[in-house]
Amino acid sequence: MLIEGIGMGLLIGKIRGGKISNLRLLSIRAWPLILISFTLQLALVFSSKIHFLLKYGGFIYDISLLLLVVLLVMNTSKKWIWVILIGVIMNLMVISFNGGKMPISIESLSLAGKYATIEGIKSGEILRYVPLNEAQGITKLLAKYIVIPKPYLLSKVMSVGDLLVSLGFVLFIQGEMIRNRFASNSLKMIKIPYRGK
Repeated sequence: MLIEGIGMGLLIGKIRGGKISNLRLLSIRAWPLILISFTLQLALVFSSKIHFLLKYGGFIYDISLLLLVVLLVMNTSKKWIWVILIGVIMNLMVISFNGGKMPISIESLSLAGKYATIEGIKSGEILRYVPLNEAQGITKLLAKYIVIPKPYLLSKVMSVGDLLVSLGFVLFIQGEMIRNRFASNSLKMIKIPYRGK
């Protein structure tokens, strides 16, 4: 969700005339946390090929979310950060109500081509997920069932919270890329020549 959100934010910001260099002007508290969280989630892309990531991916994912929460709470003054924060909190709530596991649709996993993940869930080898039909109450609505199928390279199954996180990053990044452009335009004033008597 971080990868797509950041990528789309950069693309839309560029299309709207923004500059990537404007992001260097950002003042983000505890910014290394976003790099750590991004790296952890990027590693999970290869979870189907690495046994350690396949088995303990849930804990790695939870850690990445907790790091994001800390970072976001420290930067709530920034525009659109609250969208990301709501998405992360939604995911954490679902996980906490389901014994530390995220409910996920087996059918959606199949559409995404995640067969190793399906086998791992059924065998009990993968600890981070529980089948959607075992989810508690209304948490089914916030579980992972929204599929981004192949041939997309990073095919996956997402939750509503994941979508909000991605949307938040898109809005935040493209907004920061064009913000300085708009700010500089607003400083341009119409000068009326003054002629003294």
